Amino acid sequence: MTLTIFQRRNPELLAQYQRSGHPRDRNKIVEFNLPLVRQVANRLRPHTAVPFDDLVQQGSIGLIRAVEAFDPAQGTSLSSFAVPFIRGAMQHHLRDNEQPLKASRLLRDLHQRGQTLQQQRLHQQKPALRDAELAAALGCPVAQWQEACSLHWALQCSSLDAPVGTAEASSTPLVEKLSAREAPHPCRADRLSESSCSEPEPQHWLRQRLQDLEVSERRLLEGRVLDGASWRQLGEELGIRARVAQRRFERLAARLRQELSREWGDLFAQA
Repeated sequence: MTLTIFQRRNPELLAQYQRSGHPRDRNKIVEFNLPLVRQVANRLRPHTAVPFDDLVQQGSIGLIRAVEAFDPAQGTSLSSFAVPFIRGAMQHHLRDNEQPLKASRLLRDLHQRGQTLQQQRLHQQKPALRDAELAAALGCPVAQWQEACSLHWALQCSSLDAPVGTAEASSTPLVEKLSAREAPHPCRADRLSESSCSEPEPQHWLRQRLQDLEVSERRLLEGRVLDGASWRQLGEELGIRARVAQRRFERLAARLRQELSREWGDLFAQA
């Protein structure tokens, strides 16, 4: 499907949806723009073990939200507006469902098989197998089974707010036992109430300033700071080279820092 077809057909479908507001017309737009979802999914595909179809499914949900929120009067194309929604839906799915640390799939599958076998014995009211017996039943060395168990526990994530120690011991959260590496920054305080950026005036100014940015500039900030996208990914998304995307981001960040310092320098100097 050529870009010319997109440029001609999308406005027609959007105008029809704006007039009717019917989900049927919205779905026509979504179906027509599914190649865009697959394009974004293809960019993420090399970096994850999540099936391609799952990425497309989540990206389609993001596309639906983009179509519902899109305002043609803003003067931007639907594709440029929708990509952050599509990528964000996929990345939310990855954060919620993908293993945060890379580990041997063989060992993870081995541990899962062992757990299933122990659960079956439990339901049959049989005693649990010892490590040597379980390894023999699984057809693997005892050392490999123990390594699989160690990996399973190493991959368990705990909240920094969870208490450290037993019930009899101190219930101090882990986060309070971690020492700060550097002095608190006015905009990175340990507690929000201590941050100068938590004041309503700077927050309102910052929100308004971001809203006034061009779509491409706002996407540079969101993609780099919030999504953690690489310069190459941002360049492909915006149709520019990776080095150009980096230079534009650096100039934009420097400009915003100067404006922030000029508007609220006294407030941060007192922090």
